[in-house]
Parts: sequence; C-alpha cells; structure tokens
Amino acid sequence: MLKILSSTAAAESSSFDRSRRRDGEDNVQWLVRNGLNREDGTLVLLIGSRGHLPFRLRVAQSHLRHDLTPSYWSHVALLGPVGDDPASTTLYEISFEPPGGFAVPTTTNGLQRGRLGTYEDATQHPNIALLRLPVAAEVWQAPTTAGQISVLERYQKQRSVLDATELLLEWLAFLWGVGHAGNPLLDGRGIPSAAMIESLLNASGYDLTPSLESRASCPEAVWQAAKWWHPYYGDRNAAPIEGFWHTGHKIEL
Repeated sequence: MLKILSSTAAAESSSFDRSRRRDGEDNVQWLVRNGLNREDGTLVLLIGSRGHLPFRLRVAQSHLRHDLTPSYWSHVALLGPVGDDPASTTLYEISFEPPGGFAVPTTTNGLQRGRLGTYEDATQHPNIALLRLPVAAEVWQAPTTAGQISVLERYQKQRSVLDATELLLEWLAFLWGVGHAGNPLLDGRGIPSAAMIESLLNASGYDLTPSLESRASCPEAVWQAAKWWHPYYGDRNAAPIEGFWHTGHKIEL
C-alpha cells in the first residue's frame, strides 16, 4: 500500500491556473506564452503523453488519486536556462524512451540531458504544466563555494542517497511486462525522473511533494503539491508553487 497524506486545503491553489492551449499552438509556444522566459525560480515541466509506456505510467499512479482514476501525467523534468531558442532548452530528466538510448546510466545516476523540443508536439503530448518553484536555479546548478561541486554534480556521483539506475530497471521491468514485475510505486519506489528531481530539490532545501516520501515521488504527486499543498508552504512562510496547466487528454474508464 502506498502511504500518502491528504492536504488540508479546502480549495485549489490560486497561484496554479488553467491556461487552455490555443488552436494550432504547440507545447513550446504554450510554455513561452505562460512565462517560460521569466528568469526567476526553478522551472519544472509536467507532461502527459499518449503511447504504450505513458499509458502504463498514468494508470500506475492512479493509487495516489482518491477516485483511482489514471493520472494526467506520465513524465516530469527540470528545465535549465532558457535561451533565444526555447526548444533547445536543456531538460534534466530520466526518460523511459530517451531519443539517444540509455548508454551506461550508472555514470550519471540515470540523469539525462534532453531538449524541450522533444515534447513540442501537442498531439503526442497533450497534457502540459509549467511549475515555478521559489528556489533560485543557481542553488542546484552552481557550486556553492569555490572548490566544491554543485548539487547537480553531487547527485550524479552519490548513488547511496538515491540509486536512480536501480529504480529505472525496476520500472522498465514493470512497463515492459517482464516476469512477475508489479507496480513499483506500491512499494514506495518512485518514478525515476520525479525521484531524481526530489533529490536535487531536497538537497537545495525545498520539499516538492509533502504528501509522500521523496523516494516515492511521481508526476501525480508533483501535480497534487502544486494544486493542493499551498497551505503547507504558507505555514512555513514559503511562497506557493506558481504556474499554469492544460489537460487536453483524459484516459477514460
């Protein structure tokens, strides 16, 4: 059984709003329109995709929802600095279908550097959300003092804190239907990309998903934190998660 807490909030966060996609608008255009180019805070991207593996991921997260319906979300990633070409923005992620293959994931503790343009297609990736966290990106991207490595670099060398490569293999076994592999989330084994982001942010002093243990993190938990856990951050004199979302696809029961 997955141990998850419920928020005490009576209403959704007013800082996290719906922004409908315009006709013909791709995901990069939607992100730019909703503040992608702002230079404050840390940006987190939620994606809900179509396809075999995304379907299984979205259904696997239904255990976090009180009505047991499939999640809108199949993936989460951290965004690097946004330049003149937003589609080329670096994503820090652990994808189950990386365009260049997995190579040897142990050398980076599973961390992949992708491109935002990979998720540009609004038909293939109909659900999208942009979260802005009150954490300066330099906190996890840059060394704190001379002679030290950054939180991002330390994560890749410190598998004793979170072994994302092990998580990756467990989830691939489940997603590919290997042997008797069950849903890792029910054993508190989070979806790798979400667990990686939690590890980075925790090391930076920020709790992204108060509802469950960091190692059990998943895109659905990130979504619930943005929508419902604003009182938690307010009680700690912290700004709530800000952002926008659009959900154009729901898996019908």
